[in-house]
Amino acid sequence: MRSSTDRKRTVRTLAAVALAAGALTVAAGPAAAATGAPVRALAGCVTTDIHLDPAAREAGWTVECSSRRYVYVDVTVFAGGVADSNPWEARWVDGGDTWQDLNVYPQTSPPIDHLCVHVVSYVNPDNPLEQPEVIGHSCV
Repeated sequence: MRSSTDRKRTVRTLAAVALAAGALTVAAGPAAAATGAPVRALAGCVTTDIHLDPAAREAGWTVECSSRRYVYVDVTVFAGGVADSNPWEARWVDGGDTWQDLNVYPQTSPPIDHLCVHVVSYVNPDNPLEQPEVIGHSCV
C-alpha cells in the first residue's frame, strides 16, 4: 500500500513540474513573438544574402548580427561535377554589424560548374560542446 502512495506522489510531482514548464513556455512564446523580429535575429545572426555565380567563379554573402558571434563560412567549389577545393573564412561579427564578402576563385580545368556556401555561427568557437547555429546554406 505504501508503494502505491509513493507512486501517486511521484506521478503528481512530475505532472506539476510538466505543467509549470509548459506554462513558462507558453508565457515566453507570445513575448518573443510580440517583438516582430525573427527568432534567429534575437539569437545572434542571420544570413540576408548568398550570391553564387559559377560562370563568374563568385561566391559571396551578407551576414547581419544582433549580438557578437563568431561566423564561419565554408565554400565548396566543384569543377567537372567533383569537389575541387574547400576554401573557408571565419571572423567575429559584433552586434549591430554586417559582414559582407565576395570572393572570386581561380579558374580550374575543367571549369567551375557548381558552388556551395554553408554559414554557421558560434557564441564561443573554443567550446567543443557548443553546437553551431546554421544561419545560411545555398548551392548553385
